[in-house]
Amino acid sequence: MAAQLTYKIDPPDTTQAIARRSKKGLAVRFWAKVERTTADACWLWKGTCKRNGYGQICADPEGNQLRGRKLYAHRVAFELAFGPIPAGLHVLHRCDNPRCVNPAHLFLGTHQDNMADMIAKQRHAHGERQPTRKLSRHQVRAIRWLAHHDPGPQTNLAREFGVSASTVTHILTRKTWASGQ
Repeated sequence: MAAQLTYKIDPPDTTQAIARRSKKGLAVRFWAKVERTTADACWLWKGTCKRNGYGQICADPEGNQLRGRKLYAHRVAFELAFGPIPAGLHVLHRCDNPRCVNPAHLFLGTHQDNMADMIAKQRHAHGERQPTRKLSRHQVRAIRWLAHHDPGPQTNLAREFGVSASTVTHILTRKTWASGQ
């Protein structure tokens, strides 16, 4: 019978393993990445940001089920200050600064509330900020002036400005370019 080999394996140093795995709570990690100033000013997120400018933080960098899951920083700030966010609601900014995590600047609303807020504050692409626009505001004013002072077929104006007749109609009825920006 062959000699049985035994290997002596030292148990791992558990103190080092525990120290490595001990993580700071989400709140501690979160507030360490916030530049707080006065209570009424924006508190800027200094951690990772998405392309859209909103801050994000890893939910649980060393945990099990949430490992690697990213959370929006402004939503975390709201939950730390006020508790859980009800299902279907968004966290909106009064200050319109996506990096701001000051709970005083955050409020709950629906998607429709968010869109209405965006339109009211003119943060949406409209007028010359619209990427698919074909006319400048000066051309829109010229179309309106010509239609008022030299009435004729809208197809002539459309041809002259390189747009469709329906575009001219929408401009004249203020369905588009409402304020003539």
